[in-house]
Amino acid sequence: MAVSMLDLMLFPLSCGHNVVLGRLQGKKSWICETCQMQTDLTESRVRAALVKDFDTAVQIDLQAKGRGEKVQRLG
Repeated sequence: MAVSMLDLMLFPLSCGHNVVLGRLQGKKSWICETCQMQTDLTESRVRAALVKDFDTAVQIDLQAKGRGEKVQRLG
């Protein structure tokens, strides 16, 4: 069984720290758990990167499913 890329890929926050990509799904902002700095996920540059990374993760998961692997989210 494969773990979803949404639970494996890291997304860089504005502060320079990273968070697991899947945790950002459906969020408009994120407060870093390390330094407490807020990242606005609706800001155009951040949003573009987030959409691109989500698409990449979903495409990788779909490829795994296409090979017959079962893909599971951890959360």
